[in-house]
Amino acid sequence: PHAAVGKSDEDLFTEEFAHAARKDELRIFETGVALKCKEEHAEWEDGHMKWVSTTKIPLRGTEGEVAGCIGIGRDITELKQKEEQLEAANEQLRQANEQIEQDLQMAARLQQTFLPQIYPVFVAPGEKPLIDFHYFYEADSEIGGDYCAVHKLDEHRAGLLICDAMGHGVRAALVTGIIRALADNLAREPRAAGDFLTALNRQLHPMLQSKDAFMFATACCLTIDLRTGELTGALAGHPPPYLIQPRQHQAALLPIEEGIAGPALAITDDFAYETFSLQLQPGDEILMYTDGICEAADDSGEEFGSVHLGESLLENCNLPLKELFPRLIETAREYTHRNKLGDDICLLGFSLNGLCP
Repeated sequence: PHAAVGKSDEDLFTEEFAHAARKDELRIFETGVALKCKEEHAEWEDGHMKWVSTTKIPLRGTEGEVAGCIGIGRDITELKQKEEQLEAANEQLRQANEQIEQDLQMAARLQQTFLPQIYPVFVAPGEKPLIDFHYFYEADSEIGGDYCAVHKLDEHRAGLLICDAMGHGVRAALVTGIIRALADNLAREPRAAGDFLTALNRQLHPMLQSKDAFMFATACCLTIDLRTGELTGALAGHPPPYLIQPRQHQAALLPIEEGIAGPALAITDDFAYETFSLQLQPGDEILMYTDGICEAADDSGEEFGSVHLGESLLENCNLPLKELFPRLIETAREYTHRNKLGDDICLLGFSLNGLCP
């Protein structure tokens, strides 16, 4: 410090830096306004660079006039280096997030291909289709954990499957991809709905259960025989479907015997799921759904629930399924006052128009 006595900025710094410092000090003399925490990149006369945070304040005489100024410079070189490192890390993070976002968008488009692209057609000679299928799907984020499928089992029977994997996001979406592969393979062999879920569970369990992970999925499987109108099905921890009868203006849960539903898939490695059966008539409709629509809650935490779902079905049971499904979602959104319902949503169903001669 003693070597600096009597010297000016021109003696210590570059001409450019010294000129800028002098301008700041003259402004203080003219205005009496302090300069606070100005960050400056200072180059010393020996060539090394420093970042400095400079504060300069006026010194006033007895009459209040500006008689001089005093400056304090703090070395913030290390801080600026940390900021540069942080900016570089943030840029890397931004690029990584951008890549993840692109990957999720691609995954979402790929997941859409898991859902029914075309429906099997069953037509009586010279008549309209004996059955019409329809589904609605909406993921809570880019990708979701709900899945549905419609399989043509033979010339007279169709199989419907709806699943809800535990959780949300990438892990749940991966489970739906596994289920889709297994279900497509199992649907090639004729089997009862309960046997289908039993086989699916047996193959799924070792994939989802390990020492480090615990995953499961609920499922509902239905089979409709278009020769007789017999509907058979099985449940794996999943809510039962609704039977809609527009001609009678009725909508209610399927009358399934209590205790017939089994646990969710992959909970236990060997469980025999039971098959239930009931008779449908032409004009009847079936709605399968995941619990996302029922668990949608308003600001007070009150859920939309199966009661409101049933009421909405009854009010709109005369609508065709392609209009009914969006109406149900709209009703849930009106109830919750939210556009996003907080969970993945999947609806799947069919209208039985007639039976094979």
